[in-house]
Amino acid sequence: MLLFPSLAAARPGWHTRAQAERNILNAPRALSHWSPALVDPKTLVVRQNVSVACRGVSQPHDGDRFTRFSCIVTYHNVRLRMLYAAQTANGFELRGRAKHP
Repeated sequence: MLLFPSLAAARPGWHTRAQAERNILNAPRALSHWSPALVDPKTLVVRQNVSVACRGVSQPHDGDRFTRFSCIVTYHNVRLRMLYAAQTANGFELRGRAKHP
């Protein structure tokens, strides 16, 4: 019996810069693993004034869509640099580590 991965799993997703930034801001659990200061401990949501800036690092598709982004998350004296990998169905993967000021 042969099993083949689905085409959706084999193909990368194509996200815009704005979509990548929104996805990161909407992932408080992932952000709290890198720095608990980014998330309010009472409400478990991302704090106000947390900013994300991403830029595409892979070959563009349709002008402004990419499969990978280099992103910087900042909040007061916390600065994180991470790699955002787009996946299908609006999924994504984050990799990175804390960067001290």
